[in-house]
Amino acid sequence: MSHALHYKSLLAVIFVALSSAGCSGGGGTAAATDSDGDGLSDSIEVSLGTNPNNSDSDGDGLSDGSEVNTHGTDPLARDSDGDDLSDGDEINTTLTDPNLADSDADRIWDGEEVAMFGTIPTMGDSDADGMNDGEDPQPATPNAAIPTQEYAVFTDNALGGQRVQLTSTRFSENHVVYAPPNSPGAPFFIYQTYLADGALGGGTDGRFDETDLPNSAIAVMNIDGTRPRLLTDLNGNGMRANNGAIDATPEPSPDGQFIIFVSNRHDPSSVQLRLYVMGIDGSNPVQLTFADNAPLPTELDSDPEWGPGNKIVFKREAINVTDRFSRVHTATIDTNTMTLSNVVERTNGVPGNFAFFPPGDYDPKISPDGDLIASYRVLSDPADPTNPADFGDWDVWVGQYSDPDQPSVGSITFLDVDPNSANLFPRWDSTGTRLALWRTTPASLPDPIDILIFELDIQGSPFSVTLLNQTNITANAGWIESMPSWNADPLQPDSIVYSAER
Repeated sequence: MSHALHYKSLLAVIFVALSSAGCSGGGGTAAATDSDGDGLSDSIEVSLGTNPNNSDSDGDGLSDGSEVNTHGTDPLARDSDGDDLSDGDEINTTLTDPNLADSDADRIWDGEEVAMFGTIPTMGDSDADGMNDGEDPQPATPNAAIPTQEYAVFTDNALGGQRVQLTSTRFSENHVVYAPPNSPGAPFFIYQTYLADGALGGGTDGRFDETDLPNSAIAVMNIDGTRPRLLTDLNGNGMRANNGAIDATPEPSPDGQFIIFVSNRHDPSSVQLRLYVMGIDGSNPVQLTFADNAPLPTELDSDPEWGPGNKIVFKREAINVTDRFSRVHTATIDTNTMTLSNVVERTNGVPGNFAFFPPGDYDPKISPDGDLIASYRVLSDPADPTNPADFGDWDVWVGQYSDPDQPSVGSITFLDVDPNSANLFPRWDSTGTRLALWRTTPASLPDPIDILIFELDIQGSPFSVTLLNQTNITANAGWIESMPSWNADPLQPDSIVYSAER
């Protein structure tokens, strides 16, 4: 039962009781006392828990009587619908519904429309450009062209039988992960989004996606796809303000208190990416320091993940050189000083010069027990660069977090080696026996990109890993799916979230 219905039902009972029992010995009705003149008798206020000597018990700008009798709001809560606008402001200023967090049903809650995005909470399309505010990459920019690409976030299970579309936007929301269940305010999603169309090398393509990294930002949303709100790219007043820097690849700490991410905010004119940490709510962003093996000015660090026992993995590669190799590194983080120590090169290989990405390893992820790493290595350029589904040859591998043979290729085991496809972006499930990933198979038209689940047999002594089974959970679904991630909650171990476009 809602607060409004609760108070109305309670009032009905109270009024009936007073009518029956409130007669004087001479047959007259006893006058009810209303000490604060708010339209509620003192006895009713006592029953409701409001203050009979204060006409506005919750200080929201509305009298207790008007909240109960007129607006149906909670006289003990300044913000009955939890949208970060007081009930009084909603009634008197924004003209929004104080009992509905998203008055215009555009996916953005009223409080963020006013305080963060500068949009109108009573108009679904604030800038009248034909895009609902929630799907609009620039919701306060009139006459913006409508991008042709549609993006979405989906959830599903490990068998592909419970697919649900949560969002529909004209800008990508990717790198989506569940916040750990012990995060303040959980459950919610953490993700990467794009505030403008503009690539690293300049120019625009009419899309708002991974090519627009200088305009990337980190955000969160509810797990039903509503209430998107930024954690980065805000000005001093909390309003959306593109900082022109890369803020990307967010990953939460296992304890749910922090987010580790990559940024060049220290020098947005460069591609010298560095590792950063901020609070789970976006507070206190700081660049990580190194007790040993710090990156050189000619190197970048990116793709970080925070594992159990404060273990960290990330990739490091040279920049502004022709031949290079993207290498996985491991480290330990001190959360008091935000310092990395025990920084070790985990993988390495022969530098090269591919057309799109340097050879090497990307997006390393730590298993739930902290013993293993899953990553993927690019081995060749696309055979057909004109085919957007041809990424070249990329193979997923698994290795121990620490191995006597590291950093050589002998310390990792490749899964499903196939030069005609690319396996990308592996993510561990809560048991550490399955990986979710996405695959591109150029020959598999008309649906060449899908989400797969790998089931593994992992032995510890001696170490070995074998691919037992693989399941395609998005075959012929009509979208280009990518970047899957498992739920961090053991109560929902098979829940998967991923991004898609079409």
